[in-house]
Amino acid sequence: MANYCYTNLYVYGPQEELADLFKKLKRWTRKDERKPKTAFGCGWLSFIAEGAGIQAFELRAGVEKIQFDGKGQLFIKYISADGPQPAFWEALVRKFAPRSWSCYLAEESCTGLYLTNDTLKRKITADYAIPGRCADGSYTSSLVRRSTFYTQSALRELLSSRYGAGKSMDELVKLALQDGLPVYEVKREA
Repeated sequence: MANYCYTNLYVYGPQEELADLFKKLKRWTRKDERKPKTAFGCGWLSFIAEGAGIQAFELRAGVEKIQFDGKGQLFIKYISADGPQPAFWEALVRKFAPRSWSCYLAEESCTGLYLTNDTLKRKITADYAIPGRCADGSYTSSLVRRSTFYTQSALRELLSSRYGAGKSMDELVKLALQDGLPVYEVKREA
């Protein structure tokens, strides 16, 4: 069974490149009765790959939202099976917006995967994540998909108010885990 990964992708670059890519993405993901039905709907990444002429990826993912701010940021929110699939997006951005760059924040809360490629913290400043609770009070359901993200100082403040000041970050996280509050580190990978 796949673990669903929820990812926010941010693409930054020249307005004209991003506007063109936004139009293409909207065209490739529009509802079309000739497209086959998929679990990921009309935003299935294979439809985007087909439109872009990029076929070298196994794509089990679908776009939930695409927004362009009209300036220098394109935002894409998508769900994928088994990880964030960044290689596809890198290839797409390189092909259609070569002067642009992207970063993502991926969340697979049921497995404790929190991942970003923003190693320099240019846009993604989160250091830790705490999954949202399910209706039954647990943190482990695969239905959990919205976590709260914290910088180290914000998490320190939160945990210090609960466990007392003067403790190291490792001690605070250990106390939280002992209390059943899952705290995950956001991994930074290039």
